[in-house]
Amino acid sequence: MKTKTAVLALMGSLLSTAAWADPVTLRLGHAVFEQHPIHDTAVRFKEAVERLSDGDIKIDIFPSRQLGDVKELMEGVQFGTVDMTVNSTSAYSTLEPSIDAFQLPGLIPDYEGFATMAKTPEARAIMDRLENHMMVALGLYDGGQRHFLTVGAPVESLADMHHKKTRVAPNRMFLDAWQAVGVNPTPMAYGEVYSALETGTLDAVEINLTSIESEKYYEIAKGVSLTGHYFWPSFLLINQMKFNALTPEQQDIMRQAADEIVEPQVMAVKELDEQIKAHLAELNIPVVTPSDAFRAELQATFAPVVEKYEAADPLIADFAAVAKKLAPAAQ
Repeated sequence: MKTKTAVLALMGSLLSTAAWADPVTLRLGHAVFEQHPIHDTAVRFKEAVERLSDGDIKIDIFPSRQLGDVKELMEGVQFGTVDMTVNSTSAYSTLEPSIDAFQLPGLIPDYEGFATMAKTPEARAIMDRLENHMMVALGLYDGGQRHFLTVGAPVESLADMHHKKTRVAPNRMFLDAWQAVGVNPTPMAYGEVYSALETGTLDAVEINLTSIESEKYYEIAKGVSLTGHYFWPSFLLINQMKFNALTPEQQDIMRQAADEIVEPQVMAVKELDEQIKAHLAELNIPVVTPSDAFRAELQATFAPVVEKYEAADPLIADFAAVAKKLAPAAQ
């Protein structure tokens, strides 16, 4: 009997070792071009996972909407037809409204603040809500601070923004925020923005510099105002059943890799912003820094919207309370 038990234990050990030795390959899709920080996040994660696992976990990246656009990738990971994605957080607030906390306008002062907030318990509490929807959020990253891009001259006051047909991502909080500003907010899929600017369907878009560069919006829209009104975070997500099928050791590696790349990824976007500003200057694209008075106008306009969303969800209120204590980094 003891011999049989020992043999069974040895077989179990060998099977466990064999399962670990078999490489796991995961397909990760995203919706942007390879010049965008979302792709950089995917590459950093892939390299970290493959290093930490000694190649036993492999990540195959499919950029540029190969596996679907933002909405299709969200649904693909949720239902298991796509293993993983790096995808904009704004798409997920319809599933979990507390996710709006990450983009409350005027809340996080700079990239250093974002990198800090991305790893707080308050951020993690919000991300864990996605497990109710068959997804595991491994980390929170950034695609760039958002600014105001116009087909004509850059805006330099709140009055300049009024009535401009402005693309916003399809999200209730964005509609509330931009209606308060006085623009004509126009929800639109990301992949339709270039042609809408080109045909005059849009006058403006609130957008990050990295998207202006990677999507070549500067070919059409010629005025950039560095309003920095909120960030453009993204989740690194894996289908929950796929994650649960990994061994505990593999799961730990995935979480460790996701955690270690947060700060370098976010700070790389800050550096990329400076490079893009220089490129826009070479192209003679006007880039203006808003006056203190303009910034104060925007902040005052956004304030009631922030208060509305804080009151709507305790997780949003908790996140905002911590973020409001952040001081801008010394320049």
